[in-house]
Amino acid sequence: MSRLLVLSNRVKIPDSNPMAGGLAVALQDVLIGKSVVWMGWNSKIVDTIDDCGFDYDSYKLSGSKHTALIDADTQQADTTITYMTTALTTKQYQQFYCGFANNVLWPLMHEQTDLIQQAPEDYAGYQTVNALFARQLKKILRPDDVIWVHDYHFLSVAYHCRQLGITNRIGLFLHIPFVSLACWQQLDKSPELIEHLAHYDVLGTQTQRDKASCLATLQYYLQDRFLEHNYLRESLINASCAAHHSFNAPKSLAAQLTLNLNFATQHCLTINAYPIGVNVARIQNQVLDLSLKSAKHTQRKDSIKPASQQIIAVDRIDYSKGLPERFSAYRAFLQQYPMYQNQLKLLQVACPSRLDLPVYKQLHDDVRQVVNDINQQFSVNEETLDTFVANKSESNTDKAHWEAITYSEKVLDHQTLMTAFWQSDVGWVNSLKDGMNLVAKEYVAAQNPDNPGVLVLSCYAGAAEQMQAAVIVDPHQPSSIMQGLKTALEMPLVERKRRYQILLKGLQQDNLHVWQQDFLDDLYDNKSYHTNSEYPDSIQMSDS
Repeated sequence: MSRLLVLSNRVKIPDSNPMAGGLAVALQDVLIGKSVVWMGWNSKIVDTIDDCGFDYDSYKLSGSKHTALIDADTQQADTTITYMTTALTTKQYQQFYCGFANNVLWPLMHEQTDLIQQAPEDYAGYQTVNALFARQLKKILRPDDVIWVHDYHFLSVAYHCRQLGITNRIGLFLHIPFVSLACWQQLDKSPELIEHLAHYDVLGTQTQRDKASCLATLQYYLQDRFLEHNYLRESLINASCAAHHSFNAPKSLAAQLTLNLNFATQHCLTINAYPIGVNVARIQNQVLDLSLKSAKHTQRKDSIKPASQQIIAVDRIDYSKGLPERFSAYRAFLQQYPMYQNQLKLLQVACPSRLDLPVYKQLHDDVRQVVNDINQQFSVNEETLDTFVANKSESNTDKAHWEAITYSEKVLDHQTLMTAFWQSDVGWVNSLKDGMNLVAKEYVAAQNPDNPGVLVLSCYAGAAEQMQAAVIVDPHQPSSIMQGLKTALEMPLVERKRRYQILLKGLQQDNLHVWQQDFLDDLYDNKSYHTNSEYPDSIQMSDS
C-alpha cells in the first residue's frame, strides 16, 4: 500500500489552538482519507543535538467531518496520520531557519534583494537540516511510498535523498513566489540550489508567471544537463501567454524536461502551476447561520452602501504584505474623502512573526506606531465629543468611540475569522509580492450571496492571476489604492453580486481538493493511486 510522506517546516498537530499561516492548516484539510506520515519541525529549540530526536504521534481523523471539502455527497474514509516532528538546536535554528531560509531565500523570492544577508555558515546549516530530514525519510521509506515536500525550507531535500540512494518519486510545491532569473543571479549559491531542485520529479508553482520564471531559471543554470531543449522553449512561450488566463481557462500543460543528472542519465522533471485553493464548502458552512439570519439588511439592486462600512485586512507582519503602503494610502483616503471620517472602519488583524530577526522587529514596531499615529490624527476632538454626548442617539455614540483603525494581533480561530469576513464590506489584500494569498480566496468564499462584500486585491498577489473580477490595485501607487477603495465602497449591489458570482465559481472549480489532486496526479506519474486508511500505519525504522 502506497503511503504519502509529507515534509513541511511547520506541522499542525490537531489541538484547540489556532495557527497563523496557511500552509500547515491547508495541508491538514487535504490529508484526510489517505495513508499519511507528516514530518517537520515541532517549533521547539534545544541546546544540543543530544536533545533532538523525532517524536511520533498518531491521530485518527474522521473523514465525515471533512466531507465538505469536495461536496456534501462525498464520503471520506477515516485515516490515521502519523506525525513525526523534531526540535532544532539553537545553531540549526539560527543558521537554517533565521539564516538562510528567512534572511536569504525569503527576501530573494519576494524581490527584496537589498535585505538578503548571505553567510557561508548559514548555507551550510541549511544543507545540514535538509540532509537531516532526508536521512529520516530514508529510515521510514517503503518502496512504493511517494514524498511530497513543501516550500522554500527544503529546496535541497531531493538532492540529499538521491545521494542516499532513494529512487522514490519526490515532489516539491513552492507556496511562495518563484522569482525571475535576474533575482537568482544575485545569489551566490544559485547554481548549486537550482541543480538540487532538478533532483525532484515534480516542481509545482502557484502561478503561470512563477512557472515561466522557474523554467527560465532552470534553462540558464542547467543548460549543459538538458537532453530536450525544444520542449523547454515551447513551454516558456505557453506559460508566458497563460499568465493572463482567468479561472475559466483550461488547465495548463506541464513542462517535462529530460535531464542528465549524476543519479540518472535520463531524469524526467515535471514543472507546472498548481494554484492552491480553499475549502469553499467548509467556509460556506461556517457562515451559513449568518446568511440565513440575514443580519445584513437586503438592499435594492441599485443602492449603494453608506459611508459607515468596515474594511478587513488580515496579514502576518511581513515586509511582503504591504502594511506601510496600506496605512499610508488609508490615511490619504480619509484626508481626501472626509465624509468617511468618523464612519469608515479598518479592522487590521496583524500577526507578529520572526521577531528574532531585526528587520521583522523593526517592522512590527513601525506598524504599531503608524496605527497609533493615524488613530491620533483622526481622533474625535473634545468639542466634537461634547456634541455627540449632548445628542444621545445611538449612532452618534458609536461615532464618539470611532477609531480609524481597529488593530489586533490576536490569532483568530477559523470560525471567528470567517465570521469577521462575512461581516466586512470590503476585504483588502495589499501584498507587494505573494505566492497566492489565501486570505483573498477565503474572504470571497465567506461572503453573504445576497449582499456580498468586495475584494480589493493587489496585482502582485498570486491570487490576482485567477481573480480578475476583484478590484485590482497597485500597492506601490497610492492613487491606485485610493481609487480602488472608493470603487469598492461605492459599488452597487448588482455589480457586487456579479463580481462575487464570477469569483465564487472560480473558487469552486479550483478548490483545495483540486489543487491536491492535480499535484498528486503528476507526482504519482498520472497513475491511479489508492490508499487504505482503515488500519493505522506502523512506522518501521531501518538502521541506515
